[in-house]
Amino acid sequence: MSLFIKDLEFSYDRNRVINKVSIESNASSLGLLGPNGSGKTTLIKLIGGLLKSEKGTILLDDNCINSLNSKQLSKIIAFVSQDHEPTFGFNVEEVIEMGRYPFMGTFGFISKEDKNIIDKIIELLGIGHLKKIKTEELSSGEKQKVRFARALAQEPRYILLDEPTSNLDLSNKSLVLNVIKEIVNYGTDLIITSHDLSFIEQSTDYCIMLSEGNILFEGKTKKILTEENIKKLYSIDTIPKWI
Repeated sequence: MSLFIKDLEFSYDRNRVINKVSIESNASSLGLLGPNGSGKTTLIKLIGGLLKSEKGTILLDDNCINSLNSKQLSKIIAFVSQDHEPTFGFNVEEVIEMGRYPFMGTFGFISKEDKNIIDKIIELLGIGHLKKIKTEELSSGEKQKVRFARALAQEPRYILLDEPTSNLDLSNKSLVLNVIKEIVNYGTDLIITSHDLSFIEQSTDYCIMLSEGNILFEGKTKKILTEENIKKLYSIDTIPKWI
């Protein structure tokens, strides 16, 4: 990963939510950690080109994000949001095929090469038995796997995951963690937002701790997730067992 951000600013209705944020990271998996309202989802959307910054610079592998169109972005970045449901009415294989759309010609046909890429991803994530099942019939964990598979089908350099374990039970969180490890092994870099300390610790190499749109701490994940830093991040005196 080569991520460079300089003096980034963003506001919603004059309410500043990202305040002169600067980041430089070469980690293969970057975590954005913070409580609700810390600005982590806004920041990942800015990095992914889903929002346009008011001021500042975002470079991914020397690509200026704000200068790329949607098709150019989709060949570099895939965005996976917990809020986005896999397309209703389509089966799993068809949804994953949608990840190949940026590479299709005028008539939108799936080529043999596209099919080989899709089959490889389906095998990687172990969802061959789900190929012909409608997405609305899947469990929460299975739906998340399909989201990841569709993202991988884009063959992006980066996958951006916004709260990937939100509303998932313990077994499905473990499933998502295993899939993330497979994605990193596949050669794709990750940027992940979460409020889940344990998940960030297990899934990322480098962590940025955000509070009210500002970077509070940053560094190698295992080094900065100290009791003192966590208390400051969440403005608490003691750390509950559930954090």
